[in-house]
Amino acid sequence: MDGHRIRIVASKASLEWWDSKPNELRYEVQGEPIQMLVRGMPYLDSRCNADERLGALHTEGLSEAWANIYLKFAVAIDAKNRGDKQMLQNLIYPDVDAGIEGIRWVENCVRSAEKGSVWVDFK
Repeated sequence: MDGHRIRIVASKASLEWWDSKPNELRYEVQGEPIQMLVRGMPYLDSRCNADERLGALHTEGLSEAWANIYLKFAVAIDAKNRGDKQMLQNLIYPDVDAGIEGIRWVENCVRSAEKGSVWVDFK
């Protein structure tokens, strides 16, 4: 079932991801050359690469994604036990709000598709 893509178009730039090329993200700013961002590369923000487990040449599966989440929870528990407030403030991992936003995003994608793939307000 390759060939699915997610495309986000805004007034100044756009992002596009294809499931057939899961390691790449197309980034296009109006009036500038198109950039292909590849996962695991040193030019990405360190927060992106913090969850990189296998390197840019390997596609992660569901088990790797869960491993990243469990690792973050373990780090948070350890930081809490040690009283490391700075680590807890800087640690990024999905929470209930991230899950709710993910569901809202999918619902709005469906709404857009049902209306003929038009732009919809994110509610």
